[in-house]
Amino acid sequence: MNEIILGRHLDKLISRRGQIVMTLRHLANEQKQVEQNTDWLDQAAYESRVNLLDRLSDWYATEIGQIDKAIERIENNRYGFCVACHQAIEAARLETAPEAGFCSVCEELRDGLRCL
Repeated sequence: MNEIILGRHLDKLISRRGQIVMTLRHLANEQKQVEQNTDWLDQAAYESRVNLLDRLSDWYATEIGQIDKAIERIENNRYGFCVACHQAIEAARLETAPEAGFCSVCEELRDGLRCL
């Protein structure tokens, strides 16, 4: 992978990470407001809102983990290669998901195993 493309992917990863950090701060503030609000008419609505905020926070934290791993792969000159089969990850895949650690074949296999 050439340096220009690698730099572009790194820029995307760093930018996305910054966006997620801001989103997680917003979610944490929202969580505080929900917990401090004593005017909930319905306990189920409160629990639903807290559950939604928890799931969103977990999802974004997982994405940050994937981004951090991709940045680490860049630093270790392993970026762009599947962590499972060690073949090159498709360029189009990295363009749309620069945090991808698996080629599309290995990702499909992983998804199939999760469904079992």
